[in-house]
Order: sequence, then structure tokens, then C-alpha cells
Amino acid sequence: MLPVEPSVFKNMIGITKEDLIETDVAGFVFATPTGAISSQKLLENIQFDRNTALSFEQQQQAWLQHAQQKLQQKIQQTGNAELILVGSLPFDHRDLPEMSVAEAKNSYVSDGLAHLAESKGHSNVQATLVPPQVDYVNGVAKLVELMKKTDLEKAVLARAIDLNSTHKFSVVKLFYRLFHNNPEGYTFALAQDPKKSGWFMGASPELLVAKQNQYVFSNPVAGTLARSADPHEDQAQAQRLLASNKDQHEHAVVIEAIADQLSPLCQSLTIPKTPSLIKTQTVWHLATQIKGTLKDPEMHVFDLISILHPTPAVCGQPAPLARQLISELEPFQRNLFAGTMGWSDVQGNGAWAVNVRCGRIFEHSARLYAGAGIVEASQPTSELNETIAKFNTMLNGLGLNADQLSYQ
Repeated sequence: MLPVEPSVFKNMIGITKEDLIETDVAGFVFATPTGAISSQKLLENIQFDRNTALSFEQQQQAWLQHAQQKLQQKIQQTGNAELILVGSLPFDHRDLPEMSVAEAKNSYVSDGLAHLAESKGHSNVQATLVPPQVDYVNGVAKLVELMKKTDLEKAVLARAIDLNSTHKFSVVKLFYRLFHNNPEGYTFALAQDPKKSGWFMGASPELLVAKQNQYVFSNPVAGTLARSADPHEDQAQAQRLLASNKDQHEHAVVIEAIADQLSPLCQSLTIPKTPSLIKTQTVWHLATQIKGTLKDPEMHVFDLISILHPTPAVCGQPAPLARQLISELEPFQRNLFAGTMGWSDVQGNGAWAVNVRCGRIFEHSARLYAGAGIVEASQPTSELNETIAKFNTMLNGLGLNADQLSYQ
């Protein structure tokens, strides 16, 4: 939860109860427990170039500057100062951003739409693991060995599930299921061209950064354990996570990196000494709510994104080495997975979540993503099980059960 969420939304227009998402209409939704920024009027899908001569950091800064220029130009053309930027940055510069200038409004998710969260499931869904489980386990083991020989402290290794269904996936039902099942997180959906590129959707527990005037917020998440259907065992799992040296270390790596990045920018920075427990429908997490007061209240949220993204929670530490190993070990490009999704206004305020528990959804197919943070104390099979638990967020949203899929 973002403590100043209502004021973050104060520049938006009105309060509505209409549908936030339509399958065949380009749009954007960024929903939290207190409201949703939504748009079905993407006025301009920004075109981005890739310059292979630039480093990741340089390329990301160039993209964000280009997006700001496009927003300012559109405001000048239309005279509408309420226009905002919406969309997502990718994990790295092998992929391109998907960002738009949009007319947006402050909405809320209606209780009258709760029936859409009901899960009736699908039949005849074929699934392909990318990579196969044995290859993922071997990749984790390789990273653990490298940590004993190099200065690699953490790396996040991901995998994907490709789904093909004889029935249509409903992105409308998926959105409301994700929101209903994960009410304390950030539920997002983006489609610039639904027929061509589908919908990128997810329910993230993690806030990369939010900025409102002089205040900055972040809620890093690292350290995970699957939940149990038995209430007593579920609480025991939560306590195991709190007591886990491996997970506490994994979390500390992330917090230390973010603190080092934000401290020079802030007059004050409040970071709890120990993480808190948060829960989604499927997993427990360790999380830390960070709040700061910026030295420069005019700093743009994009400047903060440039500094923070990607965090060790989705990449690793040190970042350049982790990013290199990820590209070598993962047999797919992450695209928007492990990127960041959100919005910003012309004043430089905005909120951006980390793209986890997510996937790209088409009518009859989908690719879902999940990753696990690997440290030297990691056990390969435990990390595999962590990704299975994380996949369940999107699988449950689609009305699917991992055990009922037909694996290829």
C-alpha cells in the first residue's frame, strides 16, 4: 500500500464506475486498493528506437527523455494539461518500451463486478515449460557455484509457461480475478494493439517507486515462501520465512542497494530495520516500506526509475554481471517481465510497479513468467518450487490449475 495513494491520484479526472477494460479496445489500467488509473484513450503510442552503441543505463535514460518530450508535445497540441504517460519499460534494452500518451481518469473497481472474479476454469489447455524443469534446476545450481567463485551476490533466474487453449481467455475476467485475489497489490493491464500484441497483465506485490511532490516511496519485495490452505500451517510458513537466513539475506541485498541509490537524493530516508510479512493469494513475501523526502522536489519520477530499475529483486547484484548471466541462462527474452509498469504526469509525479506475477495474454494463447532470487544458500529444487507458487497467481487468474495442464 502506498501511504499517499489518494494524493497521488489527485491530478486525475473524476470518479467512474464503468468497465476499466475491454478485450478488443486498446487501454491501460493500474489498480491499487484505493483506486485505479485507467484509460481507453491512448492518444499516441510512442515509437522508440534501440541504439546498440548505448549502455543499458544510457538507453533507458534516452527512452524516458523521449517519452517526456512526446507528452509535452501532445499537451501543447491539445491544450490538455491532464494528459499523462502510461505503459511499461522492459527489463533490459534488448526489448523496447510500450508507452503511450493517454487521457486517463481516476476510477475504482466496482463491487458489482465481483461475479467476474468467479473462476470456472478451462479445459484442453496445453502447456510448455520454458526451459524444462531440469534445465531450470541446473541453471540455479550453476549460479550457486558461480557465487562461490566470483563476486556475484544474487541473481534472479526466471522461467516461462506457454499456454495454448481451445477456448478463449477472457482478459476482462482475468483482470478482475487478479484484483480480487490480490487486493493489496498493484494490478495492471496494458494493450496498445490487442489483436497484434495482446494484453500484458499481472498483479504485482512490489512498488518500484512512487513520487508525489517532494515525497518518494518504494516497497521492495524479496524472500518468498508458498502459502498453505491449512490456516495453522500457513502461519507456520510465514514464521519460517521470517526466520530464514537465506531469505533475510536475499532481502537485505535488495534493501542495501536501494538505500545506497536513494540516500544521496533525500533529505531524509526512513527504512525499517527489519522486513515485514506481506501475503498474496499464493505466497508470503518479505517486504520493506521505504519513504523519503527528496532534496529536489522537482525531480521527475523517471529520474528515480533510471536510478532504481532494475532492482536486485528482479536482476541481481552486481547488476551488470547478473544481467549477463540472465541473458546466458534464460532461453527467452523477458520482454516486459521484470520491467516496470505505471504512469506519470507532466509534473513528474507518478507510480510504477515491478512487473512480476504477470504474462502476455492473447485470445487462445499466453506466456506467463516467474522468477526466483538465487543466493549462495539457495537450494535448486526449492527455487523451482518458488516459481511454481508464483505462477499460480496468473494461472488462478485464468481459471487454471497447474496440475490440470497438459504438458508438452
